[in-house]
Amino acid sequence: MNRILKPELKESREQRRNRTVLGSLRVRLGLVCLLLWAFLDAVAQGEISSDTNKILLHMDQTNQSLSCLTANLTETKVTIVVNDTSVSTGKLFYKRTRNGSVTKLEYEKPELKTLLIDKNKVWIYEPKIKHLQEIDLGKGHSEEVFFVTGIGQSGTAIAKSYDVRLLDEDSVDGVKTSVLELKPKSEKVSALFAKICLWVDQSRWIPIQTRLTESSGDYLTIRFDDMRFNPSLPDKTFKLNIPSDVEKSHYGGQ
Repeated sequence: MNRILKPELKESREQRRNRTVLGSLRVRLGLVCLLLWAFLDAVAQGEISSDTNKILLHMDQTNQSLSCLTANLTETKVTIVVNDTSVSTGKLFYKRTRNGSVTKLEYEKPELKTLLIDKNKVWIYEPKIKHLQEIDLGKGHSEEVFFVTGIGQSGTAIAKSYDVRLLDEDSVDGVKTSVLELKPKSEKVSALFAKICLWVDQSRWIPIQTRLTESSGDYLTIRFDDMRFNPSLPDKTFKLNIPSDVEKSHYGGQ
């Protein structure tokens, strides 16, 4: 009887071993299929590439440590239909606050003009014509602020509002940059701009040039120079001194 049982015990062990091997193979095959499915799904949905994601993470780190910033700016507006190019120069002041951020652009040439963005409102003061315009940006104010300067948005926030991809590397006045292309996810924003390109400084991971392209092909390029990080900016820097004889108008956004 013992001689009959031994082969059965030996065969049972082989079967168990075979089941273990087959089970392991099934698990590995399942993981491979799962990874392949995830990869194809990511490609289908345009998931951000690893190289692009690294840049956005660097931008997150810079944004976390940024409390104030000043810079000289040059804006170049190109209108293709009439073959016109106009250039404006001035200064940028940016400061993070408890409730968000405040941004001030002081244009010096060709005419004096001040643009102040605070919370969900924009003020445009033109002293030459003695006019102050107040604009209520409404719910989309964070995106509107980003359109103006390209500064003050984290990489995470950008990825939520735009489809982002790395186009290339480029040198801007000797500064090595990574060029990101942003395409708006919302119809409201895409109606204004077909795409936005950022030239991100590879040493400080902040945009030093922004280009906003309209569906018509016209575009606005904003170049930042002499950037200073976290200087002391008193609150009065962001105050508008408006004479009493200035005409005022208001536009309420949605």
